[in-house]
Amino acid sequence: MIFHYGTDTRIGASSSFPSAGFRLLETVAQIGQASLRAFSTAGNSSLASATITQGLRLFPQIVNTATTFPFGGLIGGILYPFGVSFLLPIFVIMLVKEKEDRIFIMMKMNGVKAWAYYLSHYVTFFILFFFSTLIFIIAGKGSQLDMFTKTSLLVLVILFFLWGNVQIMLAFILATLFSKSRIALVMTFMIVLVGVVISLVLSSLYEKGTQSPYLNIWAPFAFYRALNLMNVAAYTPNDVPYGFDQLKGGSEFQSICTFLFFEIFVYGAIALYMSQVIPTEFGIVRPWHFPITDLLALSSKKKASNASKNAEALAAAQDLDEREDDDVRAERRRVDDGMLDDEEHTIVMRHMKKVYPGRKGLGPKIAVRDVTFAEKAGGIFGLLGPNGAGKTTLISILTGLYEASGGEARLAGFDIKTDTANVYKSIGVCPQFDILWDDLTVSEHLYFYARLKGVIGKSEVEAVENSLKQVSLDALRNRLSKSLSGGERRRLSIAIALVGAPKVVFLDEPTTGLDPEVRRLIWNIIQNARDNKTIILTTHSMEEAEALCYRIGIMAKGSLRCLGNPLRLKELYGTGFKLAFYSKAEDTARACAYVETILPPGWKQIDAFSTNTAYEFPAASHVISDLFQAIEKHKTENGILQWGISQTTLEEVFLRIISDDDANAD
Repeated sequence: MIFHYGTDTRIGASSSFPSAGFRLLETVAQIGQASLRAFSTAGNSSLASATITQGLRLFPQIVNTATTFPFGGLIGGILYPFGVSFLLPIFVIMLVKEKEDRIFIMMKMNGVKAWAYYLSHYVTFFILFFFSTLIFIIAGKGSQLDMFTKTSLLVLVILFFLWGNVQIMLAFILATLFSKSRIALVMTFMIVLVGVVISLVLSSLYEKGTQSPYLNIWAPFAFYRALNLMNVAAYTPNDVPYGFDQLKGGSEFQSICTFLFFEIFVYGAIALYMSQVIPTEFGIVRPWHFPITDLLALSSKKKASNASKNAEALAAAQDLDEREDDDVRAERRRVDDGMLDDEEHTIVMRHMKKVYPGRKGLGPKIAVRDVTFAEKAGGIFGLLGPNGAGKTTLISILTGLYEASGGEARLAGFDIKTDTANVYKSIGVCPQFDILWDDLTVSEHLYFYARLKGVIGKSEVEAVENSLKQVSLDALRNRLSKSLSGGERRRLSIAIALVGAPKVVFLDEPTTGLDPEVRRLIWNIIQNARDNKTIILTTHSMEEAEALCYRIGIMAKGSLRCLGNPLRLKELYGTGFKLAFYSKAEDTARACAYVETILPPGWKQIDAFSTNTAYEFPAASHVISDLFQAIEKHKTENGILQWGISQTTLEEVFLRIISDDDANAD
């Protein structure tokens, strides 16, 4: 038996003619019925009249007639991006605040490497992001929001993991653009807000299509788009919520995840590059083309070219300053002889130089010019000079902030170039401004820096206790640094420099801005702390230098002009003595005439006012006693009301050595 089935347009146009499917179903039923009757046996005669009836029935369906509105999904399109982006401004503020407060610089001077600093921040930021995201997901599931209950947990975890890493790298990039935390706070929040608003507009533009791949280059746009796709698929009735299948094939979600993955490394490279080329208060800014030039420098030809340029710049730094005195030259010869004991001399510096490359068509800038000296343990060396003299640059080289252009130095017997780890364990630094964490106590600061210097175990407790006693902060050990007074904060900074018993301590203007009583207290602390160590002190107070320093070096325009103890400097550069007197205006001429007749040869009038006059005169044997007798005997008849004699001060020596041109050093 043969059946033929086909389609005829004229028959199919009839409204009552059944469709091919129904016709096939009826034919099959009839064939089945005929077969059943034909093969029925005589013993089962009931099957001879059996009938098979064809028909179709729908499967049972459950229909919810209640009115539903996806409020969570709709409002989530706005709130979800903010919920996972609020940490970005916090990350940026933390980085900028530490840069603004010079905390990073302080840690670098105590031996912390840049990679370790940024790695610790990366771990801290990711932990914060992990817990905030965990709370975000738990709250979403607890609130029965569609995106969290219907979307695969694995998909959520993968997307948030990628965004967390990209967000941290983006924070590193943004932190390089700001130097003030308040500006960084406002601008970063504006970036997040504008990014979310633009992403909402883009979602409406690409609602039925695929977002342009070029927009995914900016990571927030890519992440917000992926978040929106997951959210819409979760609350739309006819869509399938996102599962692991969305990460396969060529879906838009898979493309976005690929963008985010590679942006982790691209953004990290950009952050590294910007941290090198964007100017900061401390450190050396590299030229914008340094990746290319560094690669080219690998060739021998380029190395030879750079060597010639460096040789030319260093040759300029090796030209000795003609204004160096004989003591500086004698010190250079003593150090060059190489007979100094590292146990006795904790600082040995030979021909230290720092030359910055020329900019804007100018020649190389010489910051430190062939500085050479050595200091014994147990002494305080004062480094004086006007602004721009090279003091800070020299200390920055010794503490590892800057790399020297030439020369060598040994601190506590360790070379600053080849043995930096031991150098950092052997030095302490007190910067000019207090660099402290507001929310750490006094003892917590000391424990932190003691561990940086390698003091561990039971030794760190003893080291912290000794530092607290040295600066008389025992009673304030548990007080937060933000609640300390100015003098107490300064003493804490000195304690940080002294923790761990370093062999060399750098104190950069330790008493600037303090009242006389606190200044005297810190002087006593410094004097008592100098045992078995060398202290390098920079100050603008000549009184402080004269009271504390065993030897003093005065720098100007990168060179060491003079070197010696205060008495030696006064002897060489002082003018002897100063005589000043006070008289009535009508008696001044008569008093001056009398004084000039009794002064020794070589006197010079330095001040002349209507009632006050001052003279300088060289030292000579018995001249002071003779002047006392002569003036006291005849002062009344010559109109002198008050008078006095003083020795040349260290400040006058400083002014005599430093000219106006030196004071205007750039």
